[in-house]
Amino acid sequence: MTVLLPFVVNAGLNFVLGLLIAYCLGPAAFGLYAIGAAIVVLVNTTLLDWLRISAIRFYSLSARETQPEIRATLDLLAAGISIALSGLLVAAIAAGIDFRLPAMLLAASVLGGMGAGLFDYHGAIARARFLDAVYAKLIFVKNLLALVLMVGGAWITGDPTTVLLGGLLSVAVALLLVRRALADAPLSLSGARKEVAWSFLLYSVPLIGSNAIYSLIPLINRSLLAGAHGFAEAGYFSLASDMGLKLFGTLASTLEIVLLREVIRLDEHRGREAALRQIAQNVVIVLMVTLPIAAGLWLVLPAFERLLVPQSFRGHFSDYLTILLPGFMALTISQAAFIPVFLLGKRTGIAPLATGLGLACNLFLAFVVGIVNGPQRYAYAQTSAFLVALAVTAIAALRSMPKSPPLRDMLCVVLAVILMAAAVWPLSGRLAAPLELALQIAIGIAVYAAVVLGLDVTRLRSKLKLWYALRRR
Repeated sequence: MTVLLPFVVNAGLNFVLGLLIAYCLGPAAFGLYAIGAAIVVLVNTTLLDWLRISAIRFYSLSARETQPEIRATLDLLAAGISIALSGLLVAAIAAGIDFRLPAMLLAASVLGGMGAGLFDYHGAIARARFLDAVYAKLIFVKNLLALVLMVGGAWITGDPTTVLLGGLLSVAVALLLVRRALADAPLSLSGARKEVAWSFLLYSVPLIGSNAIYSLIPLINRSLLAGAHGFAEAGYFSLASDMGLKLFGTLASTLEIVLLREVIRLDEHRGREAALRQIAQNVVIVLMVTLPIAAGLWLVLPAFERLLVPQSFRGHFSDYLTILLPGFMALTISQAAFIPVFLLGKRTGIAPLATGLGLACNLFLAFVVGIVNGPQRYAYAQTSAFLVALAVTAIAALRSMPKSPPLRDMLCVVLAVILMAAAVWPLSGRLAAPLELALQIAIGIAVYAAVVLGLDVTRLRSKLKLWYALRRR
C-alpha cells in the first residue's frame, strides 16, 4: 500500500534529522531547541489538531459529494484560527510579555505549531480521499526539505530559532505543492455552517484535551529537568524523548491511517458490531508491528549509539531511551489499538480521563516520590504516565468490544519477539558497530518474520498465499 511507504521514509528521516540537529547544536542549544519543539507540538495539539481529528471522522469521499459544507467549514476554521493565532502572537510580542524564552524562538515555535497543524490537517484530507500518492508527496517533500533546511540552519548558525524556522518553511513549501490536488472548491464563507463547526468541536474537544496532555507531559519534564539540572541535561533527555516520540507517534498515526479508515467503511456498510469485531482483530496487528519495533530498537541500541549518536550525547542517550521505550510503546498501542473504539462510537470522553490520570502520575513521581532522585526520575515519570493512560484506555475499550482480541495470536506475537531477542542479543558488543547493527537487523527481521508466518498469525501466511496467487493470475 502506497500509504505505508511514507511511514518508512518519515521514521527514517526523523531519526536522521534529530541526530544531525543534536550533532550540530550540542547538548545545551539542543535542550533549548527541544523546548521550542515541544511548544510546536503543544500549539498544534491544542489549537489545530481538532481539525485533523474531525476530518478523519467526518470527511470522506461520499461526504465530499453529498455534504460539501463539511470541507467548507473545516477550511474556514483552519484559515480563521491561523489568522487569529498570528495576530495574538504579534500582539504578545509588541506588548513585551515575558515568556522567559527569546522572543524570536517563541515566535518560531508558535508559527511552527500553526504550520504543523495545517500540515496534519491536509494530510488527513488526503487520506480521507484515498489520495495516497498525494499524501506520499506531501510527506516526502516536507521531510526532505526539513532535512536540508533544519540541519543546514543548525550547522551554519548553531541557532535553535533558525532550525525551527527551517521546519516551518519546509511545511509551507510542501503544502503549496499539493494545494490544488487537495482543494475541493475555493474558500467560501457561505459554504460553512455553524452547526457543523459545533459538532466538530463537541466530538473533538475530549481528544484535544487528551492529546494536549500527551504533549504537555514531555514539555513539563524537560522544563523541570532544565531547571533542576541545566539545559545540557535537558538536551540529553530531549534527544531520546523526541526521537522516540517521533518514531512511535508516526507509527501510531500510520497504523491509524491503514486500520481506522477500513473500520469506518465497515461500520457504514455492515454495521457497528462488525466494525468492533474488526477493531479486536486490529489489536493483534498493532501488537504485531509495535512490539518487535520497540524490542528491536532496545536490542540494537548499543551498536546504534556507537555508530550514529553524537559523541557528546553517548551514554546519556541510551540510558534515557531505555527507560522511555515502554512508554512510547504504550502510547502507540493506546492510540492505534484502543482509541478507535471510542472514535467509532463518538464517545471520546475516556481519552482525557486516561491522559489526565497519566499526568497526575507523572507529577506525583516527579515531585513527591523520590524513588529515583537523579535526572532520570523524569524519564521514569513520563513512562509511568503513558503506561497508566494505556491501562485505562485498554480496560474501557475491551469492555465495549463484542469479542476479545484473539489470545492465541497475541501469545504468538510475544513468542516471536522473545525468539527474535534470543537470536539477536548474543551479538551485542561483539563486532564493529556497522557490521553488528546490520547483522542484528537482518537476523531479527528474519527470525521474527519466520515465526509469525510459521504460526500464521492473523492468517498472514494464508493472505500472502492468496495475494501471490492473484498476482500470478
